[in-house]
This record gives sequence, structure tokens and C-alpha cells, in this order.
Amino acid sequence: MAPADFPPFVHLSVPNRSLGPRARRGCLAAIAATTFGVAAGATAFGAWPVMPFAGLEVALLWLAFHVVQQHDGDYERIEIGEGEVRLEARNAERETRFVAQRAWARVVLEERGRGCTLRLAYAGRTVPLGRLLSDDGRRELALKLRGLVRVAAE
Repeated sequence: MAPADFPPFVHLSVPNRSLGPRARRGCLAAIAATTFGVAAGATAFGAWPVMPFAGLEVALLWLAFHVVQQHDGDYERIEIGEGEVRLEARNAERETRFVAQRAWARVVLEERGRGCTLRLAYAGRTVPLGRLLSDDGRRELALKLRGLVRVAAE
């Protein structure tokens, strides 16, 4: 097999997670123990209405950690080969696959004040690009893609 004339460009984005699942559970347990400890002390001094609020706080924090856990497997991968552009993305349980002809694909960078959005457009359809990146990261990705795919600013 002969080597490809055009090596593919690949960009992979994943969420930045400082805590893994086990560390998240430990963090939640420590926060819950502290919250309920303080609430129990307040209850001992007669401020019993503090306890339901402590329970609500821990329940909402558990819900927030659960939502973060659902997005642990998120990713976004763009591959630009000689003839096509492939985008694969996962957002919670929803997976997206988008294939476009390289010659007709276009990356749209839309500036909004200090923020920006990035989209991949082809054949009347657009899909978000750089969802897991910061605004500066999206601008940087648009610069990297400039020589590979047509980039349009709106």
C-alpha cells in the first residue's frame, strides 16, 4: 500500500475533568458529611429548620455531580482527509456523525462580542463544532482549519 498523499488532520476534544468518578464520590461524601455535621450542631442548639435545607443542598449537589457524570464520555473528533471531512461527537448519550465533501465543506466562525461559535456547514446543514472548547480554543481551531477547509466569518 502506498502512503497517502494527504495525511489526515485530526483534532480531538474531550471535557476537562479534574476529578474521576471515585474522587467525585469522595468529594460529595466529604461535603455531605460537613453539611450534615454543621446542620446537626445547629439542630442541637434548637435551629432544627436548618436540617431540611442541608438535605436539599446535598440533594442538589448530588444532582449536579450526576449531570457531570453523564457527560464523562463526551468527545468531539474532526478528521480532514484528502476528500472528506468527518465529524464525530458525543453529548451525554447522543452521538452525531457528519460527513462532508472537503471541497464543499465550510467552517463558519461567528463572533459575538468576546464570545464566538463555530459550525461546520455542508449541503444546507450545519452542525456545532468546538462545543468542548473555550472561545479562544474555537478561534484557534478555526485558524488551524483555515488551510484545510474554507473558513467563513459571520
